[in-house]
Order: sequence, then C-alpha cells, then structure tokens
Amino acid sequence: MLPIEKKHLLIVDDEPVILQILKAVFEEEPWRVTLVGTGAEAERILHSERVDLLLTDKNLPDVSGLELLRIAKAREPLCEVIILTGYGSLETALAAMEMDAFDYVLKPLNNVFDIRKKARQAFAKQDVALENRRLIVALREKNLALEAALEETRSLQAELVQSEKLAGIGTLAAGIAHEISSPLFGIMGLAEAIADEQDLPLAQSYARDIVEYCRTVRDIVVELSSYSRAATTEYLTTVEFARVIQDALRLVERSADVRNVRFETNLEEGLFLHARTNEIQQVFVNLIKNAAEAASETEAGGVVRIAAGRTGNHVWGTVSDNGPGIDAQKQKLIFDPFYTTKAPGKGTGLGLNIVYRIVTKYRGLVTVDSREGLGATFELRFPLER
Repeated sequence: MLPIEKKHLLIVDDEPVILQILKAVFEEEPWRVTLVGTGAEAERILHSERVDLLLTDKNLPDVSGLELLRIAKAREPLCEVIILTGYGSLETALAAMEMDAFDYVLKPLNNVFDIRKKARQAFAKQDVALENRRLIVALREKNLALEAALEETRSLQAELVQSEKLAGIGTLAAGIAHEISSPLFGIMGLAEAIADEQDLPLAQSYARDIVEYCRTVRDIVVELSSYSRAATTEYLTTVEFARVIQDALRLVERSADVRNVRFETNLEEGLFLHARTNEIQQVFVNLIKNAAEAASETEAGGVVRIAAGRTGNHVWGTVSDNGPGIDAQKQKLIFDPFYTTKAPGKGTGLGLNIVYRIVTKYRGLVTVDSREGLGATFELRFPLER
C-alpha cells in the first residue's frame, strides 16, 4: 500500500516575524509546511508542486495575495486559500470571497491559534470536496459500465426476439409450403396447357391465370419475409393497429395446424401506435398462434376471437380462444422465459416472454384471464398515439 501523502500548507508573508509565529503555530500539525517571504517564490511553488492550502498576506511587494489566490485556484480548484491583511476593507474582503477564498483574516491576529483552527476547517472542507470528486468519478465509471451492460442486454434481447421469431416461422412452415405449392401446381399445369394450346384467346386466359397465381405466391413470400425481418432494422413509425393484427392473422391462417379453427375479428379502425410494425406484428402472431393451437384441441370446433378498440387514452387488443384454458398456478408463470405448457419439442417457452418484453417496451400492459375448461383471453393495452 502506498503511503498517504501529507497535506501541503504554503505560508506567504514578507514579515519574518509573522512567518516565525505561523511556523510555531503549525509545527505540531501533521502537514508539510513551506514558508516563503515573496510572492514570486510562492508562485514558483504553486506552479511546480501540489499545494492544498495557501495562507498568504494580501499585500506583498511583488505579487499580490489576490493574484496568488487566482493562480492557486487555476492550478487546483480544490486548493483552499486564506488571505491575511493588515489593511482590511469591505471591497477587498468581497473580492477575496468572489474569488472563492476560504476566509479573510485581519492582522494583527488577536489569537494566533484561531488561524490554526481555520486551517483545519479549510482542510476538512477540502477533504469533503475531494471525496465528492472521487465519488463522482467512480459514479461516472459505473454509469459507463452500466451503459455498456445495458447496450449488451439490448443487443441480446434483440437476438432473442429474432430467434423466437424464426422458431415461430418453423411452426408456420408446413402451412406456408402448402399455400405456395397450390398456385405452383396451377402455374405448372397452365404452362403445360399453353404449350399445346392452339386457341390464342384461351392461351391468353391461361397466361392471365398464371399471373394471378404468381401474385399469390409473391404476396405469401412478402408477408413471410416481412415477418422474418429483424426488428432492429426497422424504424419506429406510426403503426395502424387493425392492419397489423390482420397481417398477423393472415400469417397464422396459412399454418396447417389451424385449418379446423374458425377466426372471428372485431377490429376498430383508426387506432395508431408509435412502435415498430414488425414487433407489434410478432406480438399478435404469437398470441393468435397460441390461441389457435389451444382451440384446435376442442372437439366441438375451435374458435379464436380477435378484437381491438379504444378506451380513454389507451388502445386495447384481445385474443380469446375456447381451448382448455390455463389453471391459476400456471398463469403466474406463463410470461417467464422458457416456461411452456406445451409438450416437449412443441415450443421454446419464449413466445409469451417475447410478447411481454415487446409490450412493456412500448409502455403497454399484457394480462391473461382464464379458467380451466373455459378458454383464455389475453388482453393488451397501449397508450394511445395522438
């Protein structure tokens, strides 16, 4: 451990008697004391050494005490200064205080030990200021470390959201493949028919049908590529709530797992959020897909109801199903990462956690209302975008 450096007290006075008196006053203190008789010598020391407390006569033959005060503060703002003078005036005292002198003392000293008391007080004030400076530096370093950690966390969360989204695409893959394969078979058959068709108007009709099939395939690919795009590449924008929900529903409807489920919608138009469209779409894809999978377990026929509207200063959206429901104990855990009620290999346990992360990111709230055997309703609430 390095030894603690002693405090340095610099005393400046052109009267040798005063210097000797002050030397005797401070000789028992644990400080390093330097005594000089000229302002020029004091200025040299201030520029070459660390000075913690400057005790100086105001009226020196070369450099004034107020000038030494200015130099000391310029070199080290936490250096304390006590001004001594035998010709005191209110104007001089105010000048010293404006330059941040610790105190202003008149000579001759009525009690020489009062100056020692003032010096101790000056060092105590300086210690507090030094500790504050140390704490500020430490706090700044911790803030930088926290900002770096926060940025890393944001990056990891973005990767997590994207990974879950790609995992969701895997669930939709069978339906997407079916949706694309149907028009492709149509295109192939029509193309073969055109090759042998002699009737020009009929061949042109086949060509128009091929164009429509191609547009269908294009729309499917655009929807899927839009959904798979990383949210970090998309800017915050004004999101049309009903349209995003409809886009999410179309993606889920293409899944082979939900063919026996009926979807009902009641979406109020003209509702807007300030968010990333891609992220809000992911929220509803996850909720609608979960609801459809739950409803598909119902023997009487699955129904998923999706609604959106406005209440006061909030936009709300609900996704309900008539599936088996969620018991009360599981409801407390469903938004936790990696928790899933699905069979092994059927889910990552991240879907609802991603929903929670995205909704709260936009100052929203997501809740679930469910009873076993009576289905489940997930409700989202977002502050209204004016």
